[in-house]
Amino acid sequence: MFHNKNVIPVVTASDENYAPYLSVMLSSLLDCVSKEVSLNIYVIDDEISETSKEKLEETVNNKSEKATIQYLTVDGQVYEDFLVSDHITTTAYYRISLPKILKQYNYQKVLYIDADTLVLDDVSKLYRENLQGKTIGAVIDPGQTKALERLGIDSQDYYFNSGVMVIDIPRWNEKGITEKTIDFLKNHGDRIIYHDQDALNAVLYEDWASLHPRWNMQTSLIFDRHPAPTKKYQELYKEGNDSPAIVHFTGHDKPWNTLEDHPYQDEYMDLLSESIFEKAVNA
Repeated sequence: MFHNKNVIPVVTASDENYAPYLSVMLSSLLDCVSKEVSLNIYVIDDEISETSKEKLEETVNNKSEKATIQYLTVDGQVYEDFLVSDHITTTAYYRISLPKILKQYNYQKVLYIDADTLVLDDVSKLYRENLQGKTIGAVIDPGQTKALERLGIDSQDYYFNSGVMVIDIPRWNEKGITEKTIDFLKNHGDRIIYHDQDALNAVLYEDWASLHPRWNMQTSLIFDRHPAPTKKYQELYKEGNDSPAIVHFTGHDKPWNTLEDHPYQDEYMDLLSESIFEKAVNA
């Protein structure tokens, strides 16, 4: 199958509880994307209800005539024994299987974007980023820059946040990244703190292209909680804060629960209040 370069696959993941927040991400994504681009949106479906799926489809259809939404299923049993927490469910692990599932579509690259994000720029720019021969493009995780040591990896490389990734699908599959990541989770569960992200870093270290932080402005970057590892990164962090492209509400504190004083919280909550999900509740 030949893919038009103006067709961009975007993948995310959600369970039923996250469906309203996913609708905000999709709405902001479609508001910003170039009119020249068609988006094929894939949602890794962790038991989203039919009612919520209809609302997500309506969200997409109301925003764009050039976007489609489909649902993908993952064998959840593979991941059911792995660590979860109050804000990270088993759904987070499903992205590990993503390139294997998408192989059938013959995409060269795919964008993965977490559901707890607010998109403020055209993701076609992100999709076109040069991966410099690496398997993925991602953004540094400012609080975990030196975490590879904790994972037992001997490397000076930094640690990335897996909430926004540009993935080279053929390269990922050729290198068996899905299988290696699952193996790491099974064999080194004692080292895992940050779930699938730890395992992905343990497998993909030195095989990821560092993208500008503006494409994944995590809460810790917005609040400037951690010193940048280099002078260059200090500049990049500042540029990201001056002009974020994707705001990522990382950690337990989200706009809809306990987050406070976040500069993009009001914008996010406005979009949530305008969503089909909220209107249905208040109808």
